[in-house]
Amino acid sequence: MLSLTTEQVEVILKKTAASFPHDECLTCECFLGLVMQLKIDAEPGAQTLLAKYKIPHKEMHACLGCDPCPAGDRYAQHIRQHGTGKLITL
Repeated sequence: MLSLTTEQVEVILKKTAASFPHDECLTCECFLGLVMQLKIDAEPGAQTLLAKYKIPHKEMHACLGCDPCPAGDRYAQHIRQHGTGKLITL
């Protein structure tokens, strides 16, 4: 079972957020999908860090259509690298 450290999760989140073209990307289903996958793959200590990205469902929105989509690309990269077998869908 994959167990990302808190530091690894923090790096992934910072790099992803730094590449966002819009502020709204923080509430996009692409980014929130990545956050949920990291929650599945992270050690217990990282859960507090990930919890700050939890938003009410009604504030989440569909992909804005960014090309490329930084969060979507990072999510796909994570799955290719780690192949957790625990893909989630929104």
